[in-house]
Amino acid sequence: MLPSKRLIEIAVAVGIIAVVLCLFDWWQRSRLERFRIETQKQFVADLTAALKNALPPPESNPLLRDDASIPPVGISFHNNPMPRGTGQLEIFNLASSSAYTDSSGTRVTGELSNGTPRHFSLVVVALVALDGHGKVSRRQPILFTGLAAGERRAFETTLNLPLDQFAAHRFELDAAR
Repeated sequence: MLPSKRLIEIAVAVGIIAVVLCLFDWWQRSRLERFRIETQKQFVADLTAALKNALPPPESNPLLRDDASIPPVGISFHNNPMPRGTGQLEIFNLASSSAYTDSSGTRVTGELSNGTPRHFSLVVVALVALDGHGKVSRRQPILFTGLAAGERRAFETTLNLPLDQFAAHRFELDAAR
């Protein structure tokens, strides 16, 4: 049997190794999360650029031209089952429960309505998950192409975050052209 001093040394060594392994694991997870966020941002930027290049330039279609007399576009979000007619882009719920969790994360469903008189070749809306302190936990872009005036489109998107890990969500308009 080993002397008690030797047992204490072994226990301390095992404890130090466990702490080092836990810190290394935490560091690897944080690096992986930063890489995932950076990759997602790059993907959205690349996809947006590709869509802008693939779609006809606004000058070729009078419906797509930016006109200084047209007011800027905003987005509103509400839980009504129908658009309110705000004259802007509106996101509203399609189902009685607009978000649910499955094995891939939290699925959010809804409908986008173009209440403006404009045709948009590209609309990018971000679903933003917020923690209990109002800090952004996740940001999931939703892309819509060829959205005509008065058109409504259903959508479903997945946040790779369980529903119980964020306090609220909102929608932000990233691009409308």
